[in-house]
Amino acid sequence: MLILPALVTLFTYLYWRPHTIFEVLHPVTVNAVLAFVAFTFALDFRTGWTRPRVSPLIILLFCFVIWAFATVLVKAPDRLGDQFAVLLMPLLTLVFVSEGVQSIRALQVVGNVLMVFSIGLAILGVEQGLAPTACYVREDSTLSDTVVPGFDGRDCTERKQCYQGGLPGAEYSCEHPGWVGTSSVGGRVRYLGMLEDPNELAWALAMGLPFIFSFYERKRSPFRLVFLVGAIGVITACVVMTQSRSGQLSLLGALGVYFIRRYRWRGVLGALVLGLPVLLLGGRSGEEAESSSMERLICWQEGLSMWRENPIVGVGSGQFTQHHVQTAHSAFILSGAELGPLGLLLFSSALYYAVKILVRMQIDLRDRPEAQDVLSFSVALLASQVALLVSAFFLSLPYHPILWIFIGLTGALYAVAQRHAPEFKVRFGARDLAFLAAFDTVLIASIAVYIRLKGV
Repeated sequence: MLILPALVTLFTYLYWRPHTIFEVLHPVTVNAVLAFVAFTFALDFRTGWTRPRVSPLIILLFCFVIWAFATVLVKAPDRLGDQFAVLLMPLLTLVFVSEGVQSIRALQVVGNVLMVFSIGLAILGVEQGLAPTACYVREDSTLSDTVVPGFDGRDCTERKQCYQGGLPGAEYSCEHPGWVGTSSVGGRVRYLGMLEDPNELAWALAMGLPFIFSFYERKRSPFRLVFLVGAIGVITACVVMTQSRSGQLSLLGALGVYFIRRYRWRGVLGALVLGLPVLLLGGRSGEEAESSSMERLICWQEGLSMWRENPIVGVGSGQFTQHHVQTAHSAFILSGAELGPLGLLLFSSALYYAVKILVRMQIDLRDRPEAQDVLSFSVALLASQVALLVSAFFLSLPYHPILWIFIGLTGALYAVAQRHAPEFKVRFGARDLAFLAAFDTVLIASIAVYIRLKGV
């Protein structure tokens, strides 16, 4: 199975961005790695290692991408080329993961890789958060081209110290420096590239955490138990240091799946008791928190206004920031504003169907001893999907490749489950669409009412 190491390489590029860190890798872009994955996928197909199996999940997301292209063609045809690249990467990632990973062992390898990546990012984030603060020249400084924004070599404890002996015209911030040229923003830890936003780093860690439980459940031992506790500790600490409220809720959602599975209704109480310190320690407060909440409400209001003015096709995929200075801060608002009601329905349908597949596995395969590895992995994916759903309400994630990786893993696991039980099928029909259409309507109406009550 040649595609497996190729996928690990792709995930490395998406999570870690090594080509932006190491000069020798500058010529090897993400697109080049994606082409390499496509080549290995073709070889596996040619040799019989890969047997395509198109699920309704892939069909839904294909329709989502096609509709996204159509909205750009109607609303912003001059930006079709740029948006093509934005949409093609997550779609190809979905296909290669869903169709290329063909066994439970391969899925476990992928899960282990994502687990290690999550722990590594968490360790980097904790080290960054504990590092003494230093002066950074901000990118919005009005300086000559010879001055590069970034770390200027001086320590600080507060921002005003950086202006004493600093460069004329420079705007400074006092941040935590981290490994590989990373730094905090506003004191919040973060990484690079697609995880440069602290909220998205926290979300990615919450999505990866359930694979630690899966790793422990496959072979319970004292060593793996210690590993489990330590890994949860470092990921939780990093999520707290991101000061991301959505990330903390996503983390609690992922942990809640395991607590509820193990302790039923008592698990809800346990999750709340354990989660309270996370929410108290990690969230922003005071004027900063109020400002952040108000910015989000304004973005939601702008998104609803775009939808009202463009009720059929929205403003076009990727065009939200052409109409407002910030993104939507909600995957559901963003989908509706950019793609209209059909785009929102397709996006919510894909998320719903992925969760439905994983829940049905827990019900239909629980009495099959040969499917225990599948069940364990499905619980991990279900916990990840819960974390995804929580963050999707607060983050602009529809086109994020990491989201499509996890959706692809659900599609791959569905095919593996059908090998153990050929009769296992999870249908998606008119009743599901009607339910989701009603859900989307209620969701958007509730957000509109909430915005009005807040006086925005």
